[in-house]
Amino acid sequence: MIGGYLGAGKTTLLNRLLRDPGGRRLGVIVNDFGAIGIDAELLAAASDTGVVNLPNGCVCCTLGGDLFETLVALRDAEVPPDQIVIEASGVADPAVAAAWGTSAGFTPGGVIVLAAGNTIWQQVRDKYVGGEVQRQLAGADVVLVTKGDLCDGDDLKSADALLREMAPRALATLQSTLVDADFVFGIRPGDVPDVLPAALHRYMTWSWAGGVVSAERLGRIVRNLPAGIVRMKGIASVDSGWSVSVQVVGDDVSIERLAEIGGETRLVAIARRGSKLQSLTDECDAAARPV
Repeated sequence: MIGGYLGAGKTTLLNRLLRDPGGRRLGVIVNDFGAIGIDAELLAAASDTGVVNLPNGCVCCTLGGDLFETLVALRDAEVPPDQIVIEASGVADPAVAAAWGTSAGFTPGGVIVLAAGNTIWQQVRDKYVGGEVQRQLAGADVVLVTKGDLCDGDDLKSADALLREMAPRALATLQSTLVDADFVFGIRPGDVPDVLPAALHRYMTWSWAGGVVSAERLGRIVRNLPAGIVRMKGIASVDSGWSVSVQVVGDDVSIERLAEIGGETRLVAIARRGSKLQSLTDECDAAARPV
């Protein structure tokens, strides 16, 4: 379930999931196709049943009346989706709609609420919409901060402090650019522990940019990451002259050669709060030489 107030970036996240679903066949339920704004290159064929079939096997359908009936129609399709994503209206409470995930034949997923870092302060205090925005945040399993490119460091710190207060049960508060399909579909309501709110925001982010790295040392680094890192991805320029993609999910590590040559190495990671990441930065610095 993806929610968030109008303009928070739900369409951007949905398009990213549809473009790279991580090998999954997705079913996406939206209130209206005009509201989702599916990128043109993702469109394939629309039917008169309110369904759009996408080239990668995913399907999008309009919410034609009852949500449960729409869910059942996807579940019972000849080729059912592996995962179903519901985009809640910008003025709806996503936690209410997510409750349908407990119905027979479904496994409930997490509630992801997007919050625009540059406007969330004004929205939660708005006398007309503030109550709805606060309800959306309060029901989130994960809050994703969007519009980071429109914020400075102080804005993001202020937004993070506000969201910790507004979303006390949230598993994490992360910048949306750091998440992908594996992260989104790996969230379950049971992930949220019943402990003090200060401990619930238990993830932090790490990033590193540098020059050319030794392919051998890069392999050693990503296969021996510090304890606590749950996700890493990026593009590395290696000493063979090529770029490689880096993908780490738990114990699964993938390093694959890309078509482009050279460039800057850029790595990002999500880790449990308190992880000792300085050693990772030091290793990357030691492994790199200027481009």
